[in-house]
Amino acid sequence: MARDRKKQLKQRKTLLAVWIVFLIVLGLFGYLAYQKRELVSEDFGITTKFAYQTNANPDINALIITYLSAMAAGDQDILKSCVTDPTQFDDMTAVQNQSKIITAYSNINCYTVEGLDASATIVYAVANISIVGVESTPLDMLGPYYIVNQDGHYLIDNKPLADDVQRYVDKAGKNKDIQELYSMVKADEEEKAAQDPAFKEFMDRLNQD
Repeated sequence: MARDRKKQLKQRKTLLAVWIVFLIVLGLFGYLAYQKRELVSEDFGITTKFAYQTNANPDINALIITYLSAMAAGDQDILKSCVTDPTQFDDMTAVQNQSKIITAYSNINCYTVEGLDASATIVYAVANISIVGVESTPLDMLGPYYIVNQDGHYLIDNKPLADDVQRYVDKAGKNKDIQELYSMVKADEEEKAAQDPAFKEFMDRLNQD
């Protein structure tokens, strides 16, 4: 009888040990799956986090707001101060022509993705735009901007990006979360066009160009 009890006790201990090991393995698997939920393995051998953050860095927000405000105002000096290559704005013809049509950007939200380099950030900006002759202020998605940190200051890298960086940015733009932002902006655009004949006319002209 005592021998049977010892045998049963041993079996219970063995079963308990098996269950403990099973739960540990299950927990580890769940943790790894959770960690991997935002990771995308790239076909060019890079693993990156593509899930965006919203308005996560006030300094980057300030840079984008300053840059877009300067675009709307055609302010050459401020535009040059926001980018890595100021010579892009030596000729302001294109900016001035655009500022005659789009006069303001408001309600600017920055959606940021970790850059290829740890100090870099990809930014997608969503803002309401004010258009001459149009009452509604539809959403627009601007960017992507590749932001770098130079000597403690954030700047938009407006030079041609290295091939691996460009591939990284292109891949990030195809991510489901970013595509949902584009879809949101497109839906707002279609809604505004249905409600505002002047905006619909503007979009029709734009699509013909």
